[in-house]
Amino acid sequence: MSDNMDKTADLVVTEGQTVELEITDMTDVGKGLGRLSGLAIFVAGAVPGDKVSARITRLKKRYAFAETITLLEASAARVQPPCPYYKDCGGCSMLELSYDEQLSIKHQNIITKLERIGALENPTVRKVVGAADRIGADGGQIGQSKGTRQTVMTGQTEEPGQPEQLESAGGADSEAFESMLRYRNKAEFAVAMTSAGPLVGFNKRGSNKVVDCTDCLLQKRATMAAANAIRELLQDKLISVYDARHGKGFLRGFTIKVCEGTGEMMLIFTGTAKQLPNAEKVIYTISDAIDAVSTEAEPYFLQSVVVEVNKAKDIREPATAYEVVAGANTITDITDDGMKFEISAPAFYQVNTKQMSKLYAKVREYACLKGGETVFDLYCGIGTIGLSMAADAGMIIGIESVKNAVIDANRNAVINGIVNARYYTGRAEHVMSRLLDKEDKLFADYIDENAPKIAILDPPRAGCDEALLRAVASCEVDKIVYVSCDPGTLARDIKLLCELGYEFVEATPVDMFVATMHVETIVLLSKLDSKKYISVELPMDDMDLTSAESKATYKQIQNYVFKKFGFKVSNLYIAQVKEKCGIKERGNYNKSKNIDSKQPVCPIEKEESIKDAFRHFQMI
Repeated sequence: MSDNMDKTADLVVTEGQTVELEITDMTDVGKGLGRLSGLAIFVAGAVPGDKVSARITRLKKRYAFAETITLLEASAARVQPPCPYYKDCGGCSMLELSYDEQLSIKHQNIITKLERIGALENPTVRKVVGAADRIGADGGQIGQSKGTRQTVMTGQTEEPGQPEQLESAGGADSEAFESMLRYRNKAEFAVAMTSAGPLVGFNKRGSNKVVDCTDCLLQKRATMAAANAIRELLQDKLISVYDARHGKGFLRGFTIKVCEGTGEMMLIFTGTAKQLPNAEKVIYTISDAIDAVSTEAEPYFLQSVVVEVNKAKDIREPATAYEVVAGANTITDITDDGMKFEISAPAFYQVNTKQMSKLYAKVREYACLKGGETVFDLYCGIGTIGLSMAADAGMIIGIESVKNAVIDANRNAVINGIVNARYYTGRAEHVMSRLLDKEDKLFADYIDENAPKIAILDPPRAGCDEALLRAVASCEVDKIVYVSCDPGTLARDIKLLCELGYEFVEATPVDMFVATMHVETIVLLSKLDSKKYISVELPMDDMDLTSAESKATYKQIQNYVFKKFGFKVSNLYIAQVKEKCGIKERGNYNKSKNIDSKQPVCPIEKEESIKDAFRHFQMI
């Protein structure tokens, strides 16, 4: 390691200075990563393989931010982004990269997280199932669409051909790339009113500024037609935009859901009242705009209009009510394998319908059902994963904390004629063990106690609650199939599951989010054979404590940070960074006893200083 690694940033560069950098990696938010004398510099507008001249915009103790001034040498994987809003919006952070390179970066990112956070050595990560890949019902890939380079990727090895220099993001086969885009079946739009008129689009990355967007290449044409019609309605003052400063106005944003299998669309207005202003005129205007772009290939129509009532100061707070203004309470989608799913306004549904079928096929492959197994579908939502496996299982048991989602799941079981599925409302860590306890009134006597047990975990981006993972392990399920949209929290949870007696087998990523850094990953874990292991009890004094306990105390970490960086860090910040790094704690005594309390989040510069301390004490 270079001696310069110990230098602080101000000894290497100064704010406003222009430097030349070779970009070697990409961050989770899509910035290029380069190094100067060991100093990490995050560069906006740069991609791996670029050589750039960049100006330092912000300087921290251990790293710096910069913006690209001149592209000195373009990466072989660089392409011309087809979106005119690309630089302003920031939503599609990988649109300047060829699709092969996008998949390669995502694949490596997963491996890195599993090794560094999950403490796995040479984890087997299969090649990413891309948007151009075709996949069989059993989850096996059976080929690729025209125009996609063949790549073999197993574990950490990749044997590609030479990358092509493409003129546009679609390469020579722009039609094939077009089919990879416009994949989202859900769009959440932000709105604002300015002196120049209304803005309808998306929040710029890292800010509340709304980028006015008349066409997003990730959205259906019908979705954009509806959004543009709403902009005109705002311009004509048929709907008012909510003014947070004065607490007046109606519209705070809106969401559009699209069902590819049926063409049905749902429009959800997030507003401050139950009544939609000028409802009849508004609805007919939007419906006509959708009909105008509807084609035989994309026969979309407005099926449901809902008002999501949210009067909270923070729009991210849960809605207080959902009022159906026109049409049906739900919309219905039909998947490639013939499954029907009713989707309500608050329901979660995978945003990429075509890739969802590939994702679920891989889950079924990993579950490898022989018939008769009991499948626990945890974080089940509206039941999509479990119901897609019901034909091969003995019983599907779904557990979900959101009551409306459980109602949707039960209804979806009925409309698909599935009788071997049961759904429960509650936290899985509480409900699952009770269902298996013969002494508990919730005991499910319909479960075959001799049947193998499989758990499907599909948590939100924050990952699984530790209590849930411990509950799953205590129920001694034979196999776990974990579906994750965040490699970092996935790796953290896998580390704990391995400590609880499970073995990481392999992972397969599925590219659900083309042109962005996000990726879905399916992981297979199997229970270790307890007969091959001996349980030994040791006195605490003889035990080899975890790194977090044996390497350094909170006080030692605080002293190190203060001495090296000149500022203080709290116990809470240290605990938050430990959790991010997958360092197990005996107990978090820094959490508020009030579960509804809002805790401060560790700033990035303090997070990096704490991580530096962890490395110093060999904790990571």
